[in-house]
Amino acid sequence: MKRTIKQWGALGAAAVSLAGVMVVAGGTTSAHADTRCGWGWIKINDSAGGDPISDARGHSHSTGNHYVRNFWWDAASGAYIWDWWADNDGGSDGDTADTYFGSRWCANPAW
Repeated sequence: MKRTIKQWGALGAAAVSLAGVMVVAGGTTSAHADTRCGWGWIKINDSAGGDPISDARGHSHSTGNHYVRNFWWDAASGAYIWDWWADNDGGSDGDTADTYFGSRWCANPAW
């Protein structure tokens, strides 16, 4: 079966598109795994129209801001559990509610 230039172009575009999805998924996956036992001061809700801008204990990536909302001592594991949340800053059209991002058992309290 012979393919035309147009068909080969469509196949190439599909391959590039799939590769792009794989790269994005890989970046997202690695960001989702980032519930480290450390933080720095960041700004959350910093787009116009959302919740008031505030300081939070967390980190920023290309996928957004993540912050520690709370932590507690877990007697069963003998460690602190840090709860990380995603800052779902909706931009100028309003703010989307923040969502749970992940937890990490850490040797030290978050603050």
